[in-house]
This record gives sequence, C-alpha cells and structure tokens, in this order.
Amino acid sequence: MNANSTCCDARRPRRNYRYLIASLAVLFLLLALGDAGLIGARVYLRRNEARYDGRIYPNVHALGTPLGGLAPAEAAAALRAAADPTETALLILRDGDKQWAVSWREAGVWLDVEATVGAALAAGREGGSLPARLAGWFRRRDVAPVLAIDPATARAALQRVAAEASAPAVDATLRLEGNRLVAVPGRPGRAMDLDAALSGLVAAVAAQETRMTVDLSYHLVAPRIPDATPLEAEAAAVAGRRLELSAYDVPADATFAWTLGQETIATWLRVKEAADGSSLALEVDRQAARATLEALAAEMGEGRGFRFDEATDQVLAALEAGGGQVALYVTHLERTYIVQPGDVLANIAMSHGLPPAILVEANPGIDPGWLNVGQELVIPSPDALWPELPVRGKRIVISISRQRMHVYENGNLLYDWPVSTGIANSPTLPGVFQVLKKVDNAYASRWNLWMPHFLAVYRAGPDFYNGIHALPILSGGGRLWAGLLGRPASYGCIILGVQEAATLYEWAEVGVPVIIEP
Repeated sequence: MNANSTCCDARRPRRNYRYLIASLAVLFLLLALGDAGLIGARVYLRRNEARYDGRIYPNVHALGTPLGGLAPAEAAAALRAAADPTETALLILRDGDKQWAVSWREAGVWLDVEATVGAALAAGREGGSLPARLAGWFRRRDVAPVLAIDPATARAALQRVAAEASAPAVDATLRLEGNRLVAVPGRPGRAMDLDAALSGLVAAVAAQETRMTVDLSYHLVAPRIPDATPLEAEAAAVAGRRLELSAYDVPADATFAWTLGQETIATWLRVKEAADGSSLALEVDRQAARATLEALAAEMGEGRGFRFDEATDQVLAALEAGGGQVALYVTHLERTYIVQPGDVLANIAMSHGLPPAILVEANPGIDPGWLNVGQELVIPSPDALWPELPVRGKRIVISISRQRMHVYENGNLLYDWPVSTGIANSPTLPGVFQVLKKVDNAYASRWNLWMPHFLAVYRAGPDFYNGIHALPILSGGGRLWAGLLGRPASYGCIILGVQEAATLYEWAEVGVPVIIEP
C-alpha cells in the first residue's frame, strides 16, 4: 500500500483560494516593482516566517494529511490518526511467480511519527533563492513518511514465511519395488536466506519505500544421507523375516491371528547415520511398527486393542531375533452404568462379573452403601481381572449350580471333578478370571487355616484373594469341609480334593483362564 495515497485526503480542508490569489497578486506586484519589490518580498517572507515560528509552513502534507500551521504536537496527533491504515500495508516477499504478503505490523515496520513531523517542520526552511522561497509558500509540499523497523520482529515474520517457502532435504531411504527392496537416493532441499531477506527489508525501509517488495534467495541444503545402497542387502534380510502374531480374547474365547512379512516390515525400516557418524545403520522405526499394531487392533472391532507399548516391544524383539511367533494381550474398554431403583453396589458388581472391591476402586469418592438413582458409575475394563497374558489352549470351567470343575486342554476335557463353592452369605463370584498367582500352601489369617496348592483367581477385598485350593487344614491338623465336596461349603473359594488340587496346581500356570459360571 502507498502511504501517500491513504484515505486520509478526505479530511483535507478546502484551500482558501481568495488568500492564495491575493498572495500571488502581491507577489507579482512586488516583483514588478524591481528593487523596491525585492525589499518588499523579503519583508513579506520575514513576516510570514515569523507567523509560523515553531509551526509547519502552509501547504505541507504527509500521508495525505495537511499539516500546515500545526505545532509539532498537533501534527504528531494528526499523523498518528492517519498512520493507522499503514499498519496493515503489505510487504511482498517474492519467489518468482510465488509471493507472500506480510502486513507492516507483522513485519515490525511502522511510521516514525516524530521523524516525519521533523521533516514536515523543515519543509520550506531549507533556504535557497528568494523566488524559490516565495514560490514554496504557494505550492503543495508532500513530505515522505519516515519509516522504522524492528529487526527482531521482522526476522520472526520472515522465519514464518521461510517455514513455507523452504523445502527440507530428503534423506535416502529404502522402498519395496515388487519383491525387491531398493535404495532410493536422497534429494537436496533449500533454505530461505533469512539474512539476505532481512537486509533487503531493512534497505527498503531505509529508502523510505512505501511499496515494499523483497526478492527471496535460498541456500541449497544437502541431504545428510545421500545414498542408502550399502544397506540394501541387510534391509532385504530383515524385511524377509516373518512375524506370526496372535491375540487371545478371553471373554469371547476367540483367537485373532496375523502374518507380517516383507510388505509390512519394509515400511518400518529406516536409514540413519551410525553413532560414530562414519557409516550408515539400519533402524526399525518403533512408531511405524506401533501404527501397524494399531491398524490390526482396529480389525478386531468391539473396542478391542493391545497394550501397545508392551506389544511393540514384543514385536521388535521377535523381529530382532529373526522372526517367529508373538502372543499379544487383548484389551477392552471401560463402560458406564446408571444406577437404577433398588440397585446395591454388590449386585451391580456381580452382574458385570466384577468383585465389589474393584468396582469401588474404579469409582473413588462414592459411598458403597449409599447409591443415588441416576448416579453414573464407571464399570472398569475386564482387563482388571486378567492382568497376565492369557494362556491359550487351557481353561478351567467351574459351575456353581452343578458344583463341578471341568479342566480343558486344546479343547479336550482333561478332568471332571466335584468342588465346593461359597455359601450363600459368602458366595463365589461368577465371571471370567484367570490364575493370578500360585502359592504352594497359603495361610488365611482371617480364619486361621492353611490352603494347600492355592491358585489365586480374583481379589475379593483390599488384601485377600479368592481362589482354588485343596480342603483347608485347620490349626489342629484336621481338614475343614471334608466330605462336603459337591455342595456349597466355603467362604468364597473353590475347594477341591487333596489329590485333585495337587494335580491342578502342577498343570495350571499363571495366566490360565478361569471361567466361573452361575
């Protein structure tokens, strides 16, 4: 934008043409009188100059604003009002046919009002011949606005443009073409020369240009890695490995499986400089591997996922070891429940297959003994019940109604034993669980008894578990509930015969699913 052509002309007062005509007539008369007229002209100038002592001479303009007759402070106020539009004037940064427009304000360019007022005050006071000085009183003088710049603000604006105008160098990489992994050479980039652009802008401001255009220049930027050919053979060997991924969903009793080969693994490979900078090294991009796992998780649907950090570690370790099988943990989403009339926390927990203690922990701040109708509860993910990687091919199924345990391996029934589950006022919780830990002979301090071959199944309270174990041993050495197998008798645990418990303890490892049916 041209500061000399701003909209401020609309505020310019109308000229006093009668005064102008009269002054010109006096001037011509004085000149016509010869020496006497020259003396009169000098007197005329002195009187008018005296009238404008400390004020701007008539017909002086800046930014299209008339400043004649104004004191410096008055002229500064007028210029500040007229300067507002210049803050949105545009600096054009040009790169051939492409250009970027930056406002003066953004580029740190502004009107130096005091300096411009000083230039206006000096207009007509430069001296010169008498006719020239006389003529100056009757012609319009347009004073160029004095511009200033803040280099730091200008550099910041140029850096924002540079982010778009520059192009980074592209390092050499590897790409799968058909069945062959080939090296793709790097490409140079370009970086905008910020110093040159800033110098051009500062020069334009110094020249008081109100239409600023700065041509951009660039430095070539070489890629750090121009050629990846030395890594082709190693990359082909890594990409040629196979990964057999599988994930077992405990509640659905469903297994998901995928085979990852060259087409996928090749997209994970990156070329980098070795630590000493003297050679190239092949790297597996962890984020790329994780992105593949996220895509596989989405295929499972129903909100299933993986423990992605753990799964990525497993996959990368298997790839480094040459490939092979990887068993992944399947995760599930938490849910919400709205409290209904008549609901109590224990019943809500059991209906979702959760121990009440876990439901309370998922809802800190609630009063377990006082729920409000319409209250929203968080139902934690069932993953809280099986933190260990589930063991596939093995399942322990317990029927509360039939008081039986069925043990399966690879779909075949291995054992069918009678059990005793919890009594009515201390019931065994139905749900889908897993073996959490094994204790050869656990002690129950609450009841002062020992539980041989204890397999913890779920946490029934803050510091104790219900599980599977043999007929407990009392402090006197007798077996509690002997002869009661096949009907409810325990305080919540699942009780087996002595030999059966020992057999199950040896067969089951941590992570084996335990399904307790009503």
